[in-house]
Amino acid sequence: MTIRLMDPGGSATTIERSLAPRLESLEGRRIALLTNGKHNADVLLRETAALFADRHGCREVGFFDKRNAGNPCRPDRLEALCQEADFLITAVGD
Repeated sequence: MTIRLMDPGGSATTIERSLAPRLESLEGRRIALLTNGKHNADVLLRETAALFADRHGCREVGFFDKRNAGNPCRPDRLEALCQEADFLITAVGD
């Protein structure tokens, strides 16, 4: 009897990406918030943004609820958030 091992991941195409440049300072920066639609994710995001506001004078400029944890955020929405904000915070609820 022969045992044949299979890779459950199959083949995948990879795309080389780089990290966004690190911000030199958080002072006065604009924050975008992205939630996955799960319970309490919005609460976690708002509380986190409030900490950045208190400690660094940041302000919230955008909030988007993608309403489905299983789907990625629409590219056009991400692009709009990037235009509005200096950085984005995302959270998962439950």
